[in-house]
Amino acid sequence: MERRPEVLTDASRPVTNIFADDGLITMNRFSSRFLLALALGVTSGLRAQQKTSNPLEAASAEREGTDHAQQSATRGAWLKDSRFAMFIHWGLFSELGGRWNGKNYYGISEWVMNRAKIPAADYARVADQFNPTAFNAREWVLLAKAAGMRHIIITAKHHEGFAMFKSQASPFNIVDATPFKRDPLQELAAACAAEGLRLGFYYSQTQDWHEPDAEGNRWDPVPANRDFRRYLHTKAIPQVEELLRNYGPIAAIWFDTPGPITREESTSLVDLVHRLQPPCLVNSRIGNGLGDYETLGDQEIPRLPRPGLWESIDTTNDSWAFSFADQNWKSAREVAERLVRVVSRGGTYMLNVGPDGSGRIPAPAADTLREVGRWVAAHEQAIHGAQPTPLAPLPWGECTARDGTLFLHVFQWPADGRLIVPGMTKATVRSARLMDGGANVRTESAADALVLHVPPLRPHALIPVVAVEVSGPVEATRDQYVLNGTVSRLDATTAQATGCTPKKVRWMEKFGDWKHVDSLGEWRVPGGSASWAFRTLQPGRFYVDVEYSATEKGDYSEWELKVDDNVRTLPLIDTGERAKRALWSGEFPRFRLYRAGVVDLRQPGAHALQLRPLDTGGAGVRIAGLILTPVE
Repeated sequence: MERRPEVLTDASRPVTNIFADDGLITMNRFSSRFLLALALGVTSGLRAQQKTSNPLEAASAEREGTDHAQQSATRGAWLKDSRFAMFIHWGLFSELGGRWNGKNYYGISEWVMNRAKIPAADYARVADQFNPTAFNAREWVLLAKAAGMRHIIITAKHHEGFAMFKSQASPFNIVDATPFKRDPLQELAAACAAEGLRLGFYYSQTQDWHEPDAEGNRWDPVPANRDFRRYLHTKAIPQVEELLRNYGPIAAIWFDTPGPITREESTSLVDLVHRLQPPCLVNSRIGNGLGDYETLGDQEIPRLPRPGLWESIDTTNDSWAFSFADQNWKSAREVAERLVRVVSRGGTYMLNVGPDGSGRIPAPAADTLREVGRWVAAHEQAIHGAQPTPLAPLPWGECTARDGTLFLHVFQWPADGRLIVPGMTKATVRSARLMDGGANVRTESAADALVLHVPPLRPHALIPVVAVEVSGPVEATRDQYVLNGTVSRLDATTAQATGCTPKKVRWMEKFGDWKHVDSLGEWRVPGGSASWAFRTLQPGRFYVDVEYSATEKGDYSEWELKVDDNVRTLPLIDTGERAKRALWSGEFPRFRLYRAGVVDLRQPGAHALQLRPLDTGGAGVRIAGLILTPVE
């Protein structure tokens, strides 16, 4: 059943329920364009544009934008070097761990008050039992440092409205309302200063389910005299000022779910931050196109390098806050690979942990961070301060760069000992060595590639790295390559597509673990097709798998796959995709792989692959890409 908009008594702020960032929020006073962008999950990157017919106003706006970008770049210079950070979600929700009145509310447990529709008065009583005596600020900071992280962002106040610091603006805080009686943010600030890590604070500026004047709580009675600006000026702004004045130098104020906040209201918060602490960063989730750097959608990693200051945020399991039910922990290798993907595209990777109600970081998360940290320490130059890849996407891994050195992060180790860097057309290779063990690597240049002769036995490392020193500029073609011995992917984003609609599909699996897939859908017959041009260096045989999602309308739709002159047909069946789901008003795709067969690429060089629907059932199918796997 589709979730319907809720009716409010405050006519000045009509609302629509819509998903953004890490959960369901209430929106209002948004243009239809902004609502559409938010629904598609691009809130963090949206930049509001005011059209004007006055050239002087336009020039002034352009200068203001340029000045803002320059100031943000200056403030954020350290963020380019950091590359790896710790996110901490901790609050009263940590005491509940996703449970209320004996029932588990699975997934994103910091939303338990919202999901269980707990009255604010009842939720406030959780503070009576919140006593995290196992909390040790130094242990947390040393864990972040051991992981190779350079800064920490912690929830000072999440949507539940509870301040994890001493606040004069509201007694609903950890010092005044709990038996703990300590200010953990003061202790964290001291520990970070002692260990040389930067500290920043998450603050929910618009949602506050404890306050009747704020946004978000639609299960308690809404007062007739509800006034958002009263909440903003009596709680939000004073608490942000307390954070800026009382905890030393702050790296960033990390805002979230802007919702209906106006540009004027967002600006007042940004100006407050920059007035009290000019070097302090503000992220893009302040709303209204403001902020010093961009926070992408939760768990979003871009496919290609992205300009500017930006970060990708992720979790060690699926939930952000501690959850008794969520034991789906990411492995150290998975975390390391996601870190490398973000750095290779030019961003900072902020990985979340969710301490429990006692103040302990769960052991599986801590163990993973220590293992990743040992790898980061051994490959420091390839991560901190590293630049994004100058190469086209590599089928077997990723590349980062620094001062004339390419760091090749090898996710798929070549069994034949030939690591091929395709499309590298210009650069003089001075030397190459394994960072894991230090052995020299012999190189040779081919017409279309650089070949590195590595040991057939994979080095014992989360991700083996080959450091290649070059002289002169690195130039690489943007051609796609399919390589023997390596699984290769042809993405929807790289297709030449006609008669279909490109779309980034974004959804939650269990109310916390966001998925992001670029796809091609709404196929038309005739005329719909997607084509990929790619090159090979050697003859090879490959399995071809189609990654797709289909509704019932797409069940047994017939498709044609053409590789060079080889043509075949195949059916794609219903995968269970739903246009809407009950949990939130959004699409719920179910992507799967269908093996289309084996193709022989007998000649090295250029090849063409085309996929197209043969009947109208194709309108119910999304194509995410094709995967080519060498036949052993």
